[in-house]
Amino acid sequence: MKYDAPLDHDLVEALFDFWGPMFAGDSDLPRDIFLGSEIEHHRLAVYLTRREGKIVGTSASITSHALPVLGGLGEVATQPECRGQGIATRLCQQAVSDFRATGGEALFLGTVNPVAARVYHRLGWRKLAGAAVMANITNGDSPETFLVEFFCEPSDVTLCTAGPVVRVPLIPLLHTPHDWQVLDANAGMYSTRYHVQKSCMGLYRRYQDVVQDDCGQWFAAFAADGRVVGLSTARLHDSGRCNVDGFAHQRFMDCWNELIQVAIDWGESQNATTFTATLSIEDEDKQRLFESLGFKRGQPAANFEVGGRKIESVQLQRHRVAMSCD
Repeated sequence: MKYDAPLDHDLVEALFDFWGPMFAGDSDLPRDIFLGSEIEHHRLAVYLTRREGKIVGTSASITSHALPVLGGLGEVATQPECRGQGIATRLCQQAVSDFRATGGEALFLGTVNPVAARVYHRLGWRKLAGAAVMANITNGDSPETFLVEFFCEPSDVTLCTAGPVVRVPLIPLLHTPHDWQVLDANAGMYSTRYHVQKSCMGLYRRYQDVVQDDCGQWFAAFAADGRVVGLSTARLHDSGRCNVDGFAHQRFMDCWNELIQVAIDWGESQNATTFTATLSIEDEDKQRLFESLGFKRGQPAANFEVGGRKIESVQLQRHRVAMSCD
């Protein structure tokens, strides 16, 4: 059975009661989305199987209105005593069929479960290099081919404060291998070229954590067709310090300066007096870009630890330019 958001409140409560023990209370998507808080940005569908009135299997797909070729699959779960009966397979097949029927080209999911990964593989999903993430590509291309072609088309770029509209479109950007090791220190984002990315639908939450307590903000660079081609963040710390960071797809690097500048502008609007950027010491190109914006070597910073491996860091610093009273 399929339900489109907004879902009835009682059904949402029943779903989260069902998912709680299976996902340790850590659902990929927050409760309010199922109640319809983001229907202007996405199409959310929940697929479920009931037996004797009780939920025994679920999956959920979310598709971007701005970029309907992209979607994410999550909340795939089966009651333990009902596993091995093909319930999850049928629900996922229905989700894929509906996604493709509306023009979908790439449906992403994340899994660290090798048994589940084998099931997904049989259903057409293929693992992305450097990630515990899989993609079901409608035309049969590999995920890597899809990502290369997805970002091939040039476009003018517009910068905006990020929000729910990027929940799905940021997935291809963050699963494309980038040359820089540390993409964004504020959000804890690393390139899949150096670090296994274990998240898919949870990536948005990592960026939202930057804005918690109204102490941060994040920004997105959009191509004309809705692709997200760059992201930046600003996070306030003690003593008037604001840490800024960001990256862009290599084909859209012209927008990087603007992404960092809007983050700095936000920090200035919050009365920050010092701006810092914490980078991998190995990302020399990124260091030079920050230095071109007036950043200089500052205080030592704690090293990054990625997958049990330490990456030496360097902190660059720039002080706010005092405004003239003339």
